[in-house]
Amino acid sequence: METKERVKNILVVSGLCKSFKERKAVDNISFSLEKGQTMGLLGPNGAGKTTLLQMLAGLSPPTAGSATVFGYDLIREVKEVQARIGVVFEQANLFEELSAYQNLALFCRLYARPLARIQPLLERMGLWERAYEPVKNFSRGLKQRLLILRALIHRPPLLLLDEPCACLDPVSSRIIRNYLLELKNRGVSMLLASHNLEDVESLCDKVCFINRGRLVLLDTPSQLKITHANPMLRVVYRAADGSTKEELAQPTLKNLWRISELYNEGRVLSVHSSEASLNEVFQKVCSNS
Repeated sequence: METKERVKNILVVSGLCKSFKERKAVDNISFSLEKGQTMGLLGPNGAGKTTLLQMLAGLSPPTAGSATVFGYDLIREVKEVQARIGVVFEQANLFEELSAYQNLALFCRLYARPLARIQPLLERMGLWERAYEPVKNFSRGLKQRLLILRALIHRPPLLLLDEPCACLDPVSSRIIRNYLLELKNRGVSMLLASHNLEDVESLCDKVCFINRGRLVLLDTPSQLKITHANPMLRVVYRAADGSTKEELAQPTLKNLWRISELYNEGRVLSVHSSEASLNEVFQKVCSNS
């Protein structure tokens, strides 16, 4: 018999709902995630992304619907689910008086993992030199790096990440993004809620747009940009005063005639297609839903 660990869809969400009195924070959301995939959760503030992650982490029971993680039921087998996931929420909840090493050592003991795992992780995140310093002295970026490591101490095959690079300095953002990409290449699956579209573009195989608690769109980033955003033409030309100009133009008939006229006058230096962005899709989806 095939073990639960070998299921194709490691995460299956079916009609999941969460209500707070009369307000539906998550409203009938369904999707699945295959092993090794990364899915981005996009949506405006208050869309329900964090509430969804809290439910999938077993921290908040759903009002209705169901979910399985590696075949384990989110409600009936929550301990088995939590043993297989790593969770990073936006708000730091480290033990501030303890050192970085002690924070990780505590979770090694909770998960019955060897302390020998700590030094390589701290070195990878550029924290080893400050391993024995109280976390209360750390910047937001350093704390976020430590939170990522804490979620990984038991080597979970699935990560739930809520804004892992929000409001961070460029160095910490780059270190975290590169490390998440390493994990992805090793086959770790991720569910990533983020407003940072650069993170989503570089990490995610699929993107799920959520607005007002509902799933609005679910597709690959490339297909979303083809279907829901407008490609542009990047035109570099010589202006009447001899200066070089660059502009983005929609490929309308009017603009194509204008570019043709500039070309006939010998003023066009280059014309390239410019791929639509996820930001354009985001703006369009949120305004129409």
